[in-house]
Amino acid sequence: MIRSLTIVLLWLGTLACAQTQENPAASEFSWRATLSMPTGASVARVGLPAQAMVQLQSREAHDIRVFNAEGEAVAFSLAVPPAAAVASAQTLTYPAFPLFTTRHTKTAAKGAVKVQLEQTKGASAVWVHFDDAGKAANSPEASATRLPSVLFDTRKEKASLSALSLQADFPANALVHFSLASSTDLVHWTPLALRGPLFRFEGENAPANQTLALEQPYQPEGRYLRLSWDAQANVQVKGFTGTVAPTLVAPEAVRASLPAGLPDGNTSLTWPIDFATPLAALHLSSSRPNTLVPVNILGRNDSSQPWRLLGQTVVYRVGSAGQETSNPPVALGYPSVRWLRVEATNGMTLAGADLQASAEFAPIELLVLASGKAPFELVLGRAHTASSAVAPSMLTQLVKTKLENLPSATLTDIRLTPHAARGGALQRALPVGTEQRSVVLWVVLLAGVLVLAGVAYALMRQLSSKAGANSRL
Repeated sequence: MIRSLTIVLLWLGTLACAQTQENPAASEFSWRATLSMPTGASVARVGLPAQAMVQLQSREAHDIRVFNAEGEAVAFSLAVPPAAAVASAQTLTYPAFPLFTTRHTKTAAKGAVKVQLEQTKGASAVWVHFDDAGKAANSPEASATRLPSVLFDTRKEKASLSALSLQADFPANALVHFSLASSTDLVHWTPLALRGPLFRFEGENAPANQTLALEQPYQPEGRYLRLSWDAQANVQVKGFTGTVAPTLVAPEAVRASLPAGLPDGNTSLTWPIDFATPLAALHLSSSRPNTLVPVNILGRNDSSQPWRLLGQTVVYRVGSAGQETSNPPVALGYPSVRWLRVEATNGMTLAGADLQASAEFAPIELLVLASGKAPFELVLGRAHTASSAVAPSMLTQLVKTKLENLPSATLTDIRLTPHAARGGALQRALPVGTEQRSVVLWVVLLAGVLVLAGVAYALMRQLSSKAGANSRL
C-alpha cells in the first residue's frame, strides 16, 4: 500500500512539473496561424490580432512561440510588449475668470473679465481687463449678468495638454456637456473637440468624472481658453489642472467583443474571462435609445476571492436619431482577471439596457527571425509557459534597420483549439475560474497526507504486533 501511494505521489508530482515545461510542441497551444514572411526578409514584424489577444494565458505574453516547417523554435522578440500604467504629469492650476455681460452697467463685478472691442476703418483693437479689485458683487453698480462661460489665461503654458481636470461644482445625477474653444485675440475662437460629458452621481461608490479629455493633444501657449456649458445647468467652475500629453503617441488599442454577460438578478452581469491579457479599457454600450445607467466595474481571479473595484462609468446613449452621443471606453489600468462584473448603481437596473461589452488591449507586436524552412507557424495560448522571447536589439542588430522600417509579415490560416490553453479534458471538467494547477497541487498534497497516514498505520500495526508477541512471552 505504501509503495502504491508513493508511486501515485511521484506521478502526480511529475504531472504538476509538466505544466511548466519550457519546450512545448505547437499542438499544445490553443491559437495557431501560418506566418508568411516577406520575400527576402531576414527579420519581419507582425501584430497580434484581437482574436489572438483573447487566447493569451500570461499577462506578460510569455506563451508565444514561433516554429518553422521542421518544428524548430524560431527566435522572436516583443517589439511592443504589454503596456503598464504610466503616471501622467500635471500642470499648475489655472484659475477660472467668470465672464459677464456688460450691458447697461459701467462697472463689472469683482473677478469678472471685461473684453472691449473697437473697430475703425482699417484697424481694430481689443482690451482685456481682469478685474480682481472692482466693486463687490452686491454693490449697486455691480449689475452685470454672469454668462455660462469662464476664461483661462494659458498663454504661458508650454506643455501640450491631453485633458483638463476641473475644480467645479455641478448638479448631481446628470450629464453636463461642455464646449471648449481657444483664441489668441479673444475675437476669433477655434473650437476644440472634447470626449464625453462630466457627471457626479450621489451615493457610496457612485461613479463621477470631472476630467474633460481632449480628442487631440493641444498646445495652449500664447492662447486663451474659453469653457462654456448649458445655461440651464447650475455650474460653478473655479479652475483646472491640465494633464500633459505624452511625447510619444500611444498605438491604437486592439478591441475584442466579449460574449453576452451572465445575468445575476436585474442589476449585474458577469463575464468569465478565459484569457490573461491585461485589460487596458472596457467599452460598455447600449443599443437602447435614451439610456443612462451608472455602473461599477469589478474583477477577481478566483471564485473564492472578493470582488475588487476596477473602474466606474456611466453607460449612456442619448440624443435624437442620427445625433446620438454615447459613452467612451473607461480605462481600467491593465488588470488581469478571470472574472469581470458590471453592477448598476444608484438604484438602477441593467434589465432592458441591452448591454454589450468590448475589451481593449495594448497592442502587441512581434519581431520574427526567418530561421529555417517556411512555412512558419505562430502559436500562443498555453497556461504556465515560460517566456522564450529575446531582446529586440538582438534582432535589429542583424539587419541594421530601425523597427519602423522593418517589413510586415502576414497571418493566414488561423486555427483555434478550444480549451487547449487551459489543460484539456481535466480543465474542462473544472468550474470556470478554477485553475488546473491549483487542483493538481491540492491532489499532490492530499496524496502526501495519505502516504503519511499509511506509514503511520503500518508503524502502529508493527508496534501492536511486537506488543502482542511480548505479552505471549
